[in-house]
Amino acid sequence: MPSYFLYAGCLISSRLPFLEASSRFVLDRMGIDYLSFPRATCCVEPIGLRSLGYDAWLMFVGRMLSIASTERRDVISLCNGCFLSFKEAIHHLERKDVRERINRNLAQIGLEYRGGVEVKHIAEVLKDQGESAINALVKRPLKELRLACHPGCHLVRPSKLLRVESYFSPMLLGKFAEWIGAQVVYNELWPRCCGGGLAGIEDRISEAILRENTELFKASGANCILTPCPFCFLQFDLRQKQGIPVLFLPEMIALAFGASAEQIGLRYHRTKLDF
Repeated sequence: MPSYFLYAGCLISSRLPFLEASSRFVLDRMGIDYLSFPRATCCVEPIGLRSLGYDAWLMFVGRMLSIASTERRDVISLCNGCFLSFKEAIHHLERKDVRERINRNLAQIGLEYRGGVEVKHIAEVLKDQGESAINALVKRPLKELRLACHPGCHLVRPSKLLRVESYFSPMLLGKFAEWIGAQVVYNELWPRCCGGGLAGIEDRISEAILRENTELFKASGANCILTPCPFCFLQFDLRQKQGIPVLFLPEMIALAFGASAEQIGLRYHRTKLDF
């Protein structure tokens, strides 16, 4: 069984620590071997910040990958954006000239990136455990949930690099819902942006994208949105006007495994769930 470092990323660590609590609850119940990522830094956000410094991005990620390699551990990411940043950095570091340039800088702090570290989104780690392993731990089937599934952009695109889920009609969230007894009433054929990337930059467009999504969810009869992305979670929980509660994927599984609302911090949701 692989061993991991758990990488929560900046957004969860600074604004949504309760999402990490539910993730740890699920990983602990499933007996997955993990430690907190030592001396973790920002992954350098993959859309905006990365464009400001290509080598800086590869230095940040290369440093963390070299630490994981030295400790012989793979990486679990709790964040779609961080997951993309790690996966794309690994792809770029496959080029010999790029890797040699980054390693010249890493050598100044006694590190070297040699490859060999696998980075997985927590959804992949849980999928690898399989239906029977998850079924065996369900103490409370969540039959009351009628879910609208929203995977988020960076779990499915670029599909050739991430290879977690189909970019068309993704099914993974629906499988998790089925395994814990919930019902899926809306599944995105072409996974849409939540609009969060434009919040604070072009709020009018961000709100329009958000409204289009949540109106579709509402019309389908959904009473909860399910997402594996903390950035999408924030957009749906803080800014939508339709009042549909949202669950982060590990939160839903933790509740099915018997976690109390208090244990995983559901009181910190802006749009409250009745648990």
